[in-house]
Amino acid sequence: MVDLNVFQCCRFLRHIGKVMVLVVLGFVTLTAYAVISSYAPMVAHGGARAAGAFFALLFFCALVVALLWAYFAAVLVDPGRVPAGWHPFGSDEEAAAELERLEFASYRPQERLAGSGRPRFCRKCEAWKPERAHHDSITGRCVLRMDHYCVWVLNCVGLLNYKAFLLFLCYTFVACGLAAGLLAGTFVGIFRGLEAGTEDPARPAIVFVAFVIDAAFCLSLAGFLIMHARLVAANCTTIEMYEKRRTPDWPYNRGLRRNVQDVFGNSQLRWFVPTYSPEERAVLLGNALRRRLPRSDATPVGSGYGAMAP
Repeated sequence: MVDLNVFQCCRFLRHIGKVMVLVVLGFVTLTAYAVISSYAPMVAHGGARAAGAFFALLFFCALVVALLWAYFAAVLVDPGRVPAGWHPFGSDEEAAAELERLEFASYRPQERLAGSGRPRFCRKCEAWKPERAHHDSITGRCVLRMDHYCVWVLNCVGLLNYKAFLLFLCYTFVACGLAAGLLAGTFVGIFRGLEAGTEDPARPAIVFVAFVIDAAFCLSLAGFLIMHARLVAANCTTIEMYEKRRTPDWPYNRGLRRNVQDVFGNSQLRWFVPTYSPEERAVLLGNALRRRLPRSDATPVGSGYGAMAP
């Protein structure tokens, strides 16, 4: 009988993701061409509308740069890996003893919920993993504060690139909304036959496709952003969203302000930048690798879990 691992079959998503990167860049190029070709002539010819067209183009181009920066940060930044040899115990000997006990451990279902204080061992990686870390079957490793694997960014979204992912969604939402608004007049003009005599015969078709795509993306991203805003406000991930429903008192909710800081950092000036400073990165990793007890967020890094119940 063939031993089929369903999760290994899901790794084909990595190949789909390579195509999705090209699709994203193609959409950005298409929209940029449509907007610039529609408004650049207004700026060049001057007149009463030149100033408005110039600032609209300037703002749109700034959004395109910002969303591309955030996108490539989400694609290229490692989402956060568990350091080799990490364990939540006071010594290697204690870790080895707890691993031996794990073979005979018996857990009740409710003890596997978030904040249970139980040490967690990944059978696939053959290594201990911190709370909120999960094994990503597509990349084949455990990811700190894993949210989900996203084919659009060809990467797992986790601790260190979740901020970049959210900013990419935000900048894309605003850019798509702005582009749809800027192209609305030209879009209407296509149906009225006002664009038939343009110098570029392909421009009406490009504007039509760009407007439809931008409007569709703007509407779809609105719901996605609302969902992630609620997750950030509760200090919860997409994976944990289903577990949170079974946990009466969510142990990682530290209040709105601190929950937002856990994702975007303490410096509000850097909230709109899709990268972390070395200090912010160190704090994030330190918090992710320390023990978190239920209803507590002040346990020092490196403290042990203690003995595991057999």
